[in-house]
Amino acid sequence: GMPPGMPPGMPPGMPQPPGMGMPGMLPPGHPGHPGLAAAGGGGEPDPKRAKADAGLVPEDAFAAQFPGAITVRVSVPKEEENAKFNFNGQDISLRAVPIRSLVKTVKEMLQEHLGGLPANKQKLTSARHGVLKDTLSLAAYNMREGEALLLDVKERGGRAVKK
Repeated sequence: GMPPGMPPGMPPGMPQPPGMGMPGMLPPGHPGHPGLAAAGGGGEPDPKRAKADAGLVPEDAFAAQFPGAITVRVSVPKEEENAKFNFNGQDISLRAVPIRSLVKTVKEMLQEHLGGLPANKQKLTSARHGVLKDTLSLAAYNMREGEALLLDVKERGGRAVKK
């Protein structure tokens, strides 16, 4: 009555890998242990590293949670001296931006909305992360659907001159 190839003493259809049935290993989502299942990866979470990046999920893990694309909202300031770049105080919604897009790619998408304002002249700031780096992706910043970014023009010489 045993299927061939089944090790003796194993319940049929329920192979137990060694170490899985350990006491104290609660099933994911068990109410007594919030966060136990969330650790993932099997490694010990390093509190020092987690603090340094302000609780961001690693890019790959974040991209896996949010497959596909998000809407990125960009608030454009109203600045008459930049009216040629459509700085009219509007919000631009970039739809279906792949979560792994680099910040630089987002700026290139914005360029057509902003009268051709070059990507390297744009500065995108997030309330959570400050100025976004071109070389990082939206996933690296854990961008959420519809999260708003603030657009500014980078002044020449690296320092913004406020009139």
